[in-house]
Amino acid sequence: MIDAHHGWNRKIGPVLIGFILSVLCTLGAYSLTMEGYFSWEVRIAIIAGLGILQTFFQLIFFFHLGLEEKPRWNVMMFLFMLLVVFLIIGGSIWIMSELNYNTMLMTS
Repeated sequence: MIDAHHGWNRKIGPVLIGFILSVLCTLGAYSLTMEGYFSWEVRIAIIAGLGILQTFFQLIFFFHLGLEEKPRWNVMMFLFMLLVVFLIIGGSIWIMSELNYNTMLMTS
């Protein structure tokens, strides 16, 4: 798709391709949400898959992740950022669930 040796990362073509693919993923998730084609569980799985696919499109076409000659440091920083984000989100969800459990009214 994108070739660093041909200078695609300096042209508008890959950006437009990434934009179109991202818009198609978004429209697919929207239409899947608005229409009741599948069951609830299948819709959630497809929407999550479209979200992951859109994330990869944006990482490749907009952030040019992996196109450098030595992408090791960029990939390591990206993985560290993912770890921090997952720790923050997971910790927040854990704290909110514990607060919800500890503040529930007990009925006898």
